[in-house]
Amino acid sequence: MNKYILYTLTAFSVAGWEPQDAAQGDERKLLAAVIIAEAGNEGRRGMESVYEVIWQRASLGECSYTKVLTKRKQFSCLNGKTPAQLVLSSTQHPHYKWVEQELLRFPPLTMHTVPSHLLATNRNRADHYYAHKICQPYWSTGKGKRIGNHTFEKLR
Repeated sequence: MNKYILYTLTAFSVAGWEPQDAAQGDERKLLAAVIIAEAGNEGRRGMESVYEVIWQRASLGECSYTKVLTKRKQFSCLNGKTPAQLVLSSTQHPHYKWVEQELLRFPPLTMHTVPSHLLATNRNRADHYYAHKICQPYWSTGKGKRIGNHTFEKLR
C-alpha cells in the first residue's frame, strides 16, 4: 500500500501537478454552495465535474478558491447575491452535506471533464463550463465534453 501511495505522489509531482489544498471553514461552505447552485440537480457526476473546474482554476491560477469563486461574472449563481446569501440558501439542498463533508475533503479524484480524445490527466481537465441549453458563449470552441446540462472545455 505504501508503495502505491509513493508511486502516485511521485507520478503527480513528475507531471507537474500542484494540488490545491482542501478548502476549510467559510471557504469550504462557499465552495459547496457554488457546486450545489451550479449542479445540485445533476447528480454526483455533475457536481464532481463543477468541482474539477473550480479546482483546476485555483490550481492553475495559484490562488484561493474564494478568489476563483468571487471573480466577477464567473459563476452565475453569485450574480446579484453575496456569498453569505448563497451559502444560506444552499445549505437546505439535500446534497449539500455530502458535497461539504465528502466531496471537498480532497482534490477531485475524478477526471469527468477530460474529452475522450485527450489523455485523462490533471493537466487536461476542463477549466470552463457553460449551460449548453441556454447558449454557447463566445469563448467556446464547440469541442467540449457534455455532462448533464453543462459543456466543459479546457481553454488554458
